[in-house]
Amino acid sequence: MGMETKTHFHVDKEKCTRCGKCLNTCAGLVLRFGTDGYPEMIPFERFGWRGCWRCQHCLAVCPTGAISIFDKKPEDSLPPAPANMGLYMEQLVTNRRSCRRYLDKNVDSEVISRILDAMQAAPTGGNSSNVEYTVIDDKERVKEIWQIAYTKMEELAGKHIYTHSFSDFFYRKMKESERSLRKDDLLFCGAPHLFIAHEKCSGKWAEDSKVNCNIATAYFELLCNAYGLGTAIMSYPAEVLNELVPEARELLNIPQDHYTKLMVGFGYPEITYARGVQKDRKNKIHRYTERR
Repeated sequence: MGMETKTHFHVDKEKCTRCGKCLNTCAGLVLRFGTDGYPEMIPFERFGWRGCWRCQHCLAVCPTGAISIFDKKPEDSLPPAPANMGLYMEQLVTNRRSCRRYLDKNVDSEVISRILDAMQAAPTGGNSSNVEYTVIDDKERVKEIWQIAYTKMEELAGKHIYTHSFSDFFYRKMKESERSLRKDDLLFCGAPHLFIAHEKCSGKWAEDSKVNCNIATAYFELLCNAYGLGTAIMSYPAEVLNELVPEARELLNIPQDHYTKLMVGFGYPEITYARGVQKDRKNKIHRYTERR
């Protein structure tokens, strides 16, 4: 049975030029020209593969701002990035690096809020938008969780019990790094804040859920760097919480059936860098541009 749609999609006929761009970008194929010649949304069974994907492409593509959907107005959207953004993104990507020493202070809450607002647009498979973000934006709360996790980790290491990816050798090397690189903290690298993307991982779309979380992690990390924050994408701490210290995971209110492979430590960096590095991975690039 179709559902009511007129509350979802609205066209300002005074602005609409009937260019058809909204129809040509509708992933759910639920837009058409009505009998009056203006775009309209047809009834559909349900959101997702059987109807509207909630992607808002129709709102975004309209050159005259004639389309509103889900009570979202075009004038409230951010404009496209400037034409020279490619250069800035190139500089951002080549200058970002793992930060393992942070200032012991909270990041401005407004900055964190802006980053999280932008994260609502991070891509997901089929526009499912089911990824959840757990953010610890108070350094004292991070210290509480760190104390529980670090104490248990050290206790188990004393019995030669580690996560699946670690051993005596790797743990010893990480302990050595605490004297300089990691500032007395091999677990969270002293990061005052943590970000964890997680999603229920089950059924036929389980692999998509994992990819969604990893994409969200990468987007968050780049946004942090764009705001001048230091970041470290960390897998070992996630292993510790998942395999050794489940009580710490419970403190974060992350359901057991949610995928959590990576986390991001972030904050104001103690050390700033003067330039990007010059990695040479050209032999890893395969471009098929010529016919043989």
